[in-house]
Amino acid sequence: MLRSIRVAVLFAALALPALATGRAEAASQILGIVASNGMPTPLQCQDGICRGFFSSFCLEQDRPAPENYAEYRPAAGGELTLIATRADGSRIRLPADGLVTLRSEIGFSSLSIAIPEARLKALGATSAAIDVAPMTTVLPVAVAGDPNPLTPEEIAYVTGKLRRLAEPAFENSGRTNDEARLATMVVNSLPADEPKTPAGRQAVWDKVMAETAGQPVDPTAVALTSRMFSECGAAVDLRTAFNLNLCMQLHQTDLMSTFNRAFWDSLGGS
Repeated sequence: MLRSIRVAVLFAALALPALATGRAEAASQILGIVASNGMPTPLQCQDGICRGFFSSFCLEQDRPAPENYAEYRPAAGGELTLIATRADGSRIRLPADGLVTLRSEIGFSSLSIAIPEARLKALGATSAAIDVAPMTTVLPVAVAGDPNPLTPEEIAYVTGKLRRLAEPAFENSGRTNDEARLATMVVNSLPADEPKTPAGRQAVWDKVMAETAGQPVDPTAVALTSRMFSECGAAVDLRTAFNLNLCMQLHQTDLMSTFNRAFWDSLGGS
């Protein structure tokens, strides 16, 4: 459980910016979103909003991390696609830009993508998912009075050259990347009314494993994520963790933060 303690401390540190005053701050980091690679993320609907949890990473070491729930927008070059499934099983694919809202979740390591449930119903959809194309990057929404706004040249460099350098580091299959991907899938598979029994939690894990069928997933990553999910369940039972969702989000944060440090080290820290 030592890793759980580390990520809890990390979460507390990342939450601090949200307590800052309302003064204008410099634009936060441009972020990359980990591509779906054939596994679109399903959206779960609750209280009129359908939302998914996505792994992201920092592409600008020298800019401040986003405050929690900071709004972002897609940059040119990548693509977010809304896949809406109707009652008869037919599917429609639509560009998600303009339909969904993107917000940071925990620092730079994760984003939520949400759409009003009423908007999906207007499309005749009974369920929906988001497909993230390779090279997808998101920009912080500009705020009035920004003392150091993003420039066109900066955006072009970060969403182009830097994003291409980051693609293999964060999106190629392998133990570490697969572990983060599986943790994200667990978060998106948890119902609002989380399972309280080992059998219920096993059903969630079995669902994740079914979704990875036919995909190249590192077996060590599977074992490590399964163990972490079990540890989160034990922590919830002991009331040392708030819930399974947050526990697994913090695990994902720890992984993505480690990857990001390694990425910047590989570039010489610049």
